[in-house]
Amino acid sequence: MDHSALADRFGLGPISSCTPLTQGLMNPNWRWETPSGTFVVKRLCDVTPAAVRRQRRILEILAAHGLPVPSPIDLTEFDHHWYAKAPLLPGTHRTGTDLAPPTCHDLGAVLAGMHTRLREILPEEPSSLPAPADVPTALAVLSRLPTDGFGATEIAHRLRLLPEIAADRPPAVTPGPLGWTHGDLTDRNLLFTGERLTGILDWDRLAVRPYGFELIRTAAILFDTGDGLDLPRVTAFLTGYRSRREISDAALHAAAHRRWWDYATDTFFLRRHHDHGDHTFDHLFHRSSRLLRWWTTHRADLDAAITAAWARA
Repeated sequence: MDHSALADRFGLGPISSCTPLTQGLMNPNWRWETPSGTFVVKRLCDVTPAAVRRQRRILEILAAHGLPVPSPIDLTEFDHHWYAKAPLLPGTHRTGTDLAPPTCHDLGAVLAGMHTRLREILPEEPSSLPAPADVPTALAVLSRLPTDGFGATEIAHRLRLLPEIAADRPPAVTPGPLGWTHGDLTDRNLLFTGERLTGILDWDRLAVRPYGFELIRTAAILFDTGDGLDLPRVTAFLTGYRSRREISDAALHAAAHRRWWDYATDTFFLRRHHDHGDHTFDHLFHRSSRLLRWWTTHRADLDAAITAAWARA
């Protein structure tokens, strides 16, 4: 790609440095150093220009209220692709298990403030969270996959597990409260300077979901040690959220149940590997498989961590 020509399209000066950013999984990203500043440029592959334009308006409001989000975002079409440009935010990516518990608490509080602000500036809409997968569909996919090679041990494990837990399928509608959520708060999309959150990136999954689902999904990703969840950090994170926004134990327990079910029934990573020859997500499959095994035997422990967060909020 001709980065200099793309920089001209954005109205920037010459690029003194262009570095590919490898944190993203879907959209290629680059860091540009220019006389006008340092920017991140993204080629849009799994998000539409219209969605980015909506993000731009929302992020401008969030930034004006002090939230650490990339703004302003500029869009242009170049060589049959769309590109988005935003100022580079300060900070580095850190794993959630490396964050001090007070930082986990503060992160939860920022997330609560973000949910509140999004609720103020966006209209109410129905939840975009799909109904939970059913066991027969998951079993049908697992049963047709190879019994050797990638994922074979885990496939066999899930073929045994799913009939045992079929009666535990969550209800079709995950309990609220509902609202606009970021949708993908992972260590790839958060920046910290020391113990201070300085960047919330990649708003491509912005949609209406149960707040509890965003909380539990975020905690399950950030505080996964590789051998299970770091429950004290989970409690600190939820306590921080609950210090700024009310959410019931029941909503969080339901969200935890739903997230565990999603791990048990999800076949996306396996289908990408076996049906499409795409190994991009192989490491995520192994990580989610380890977490599923831990979660299945520690559901009561996670429920206790949630209750502890309510007691301390």
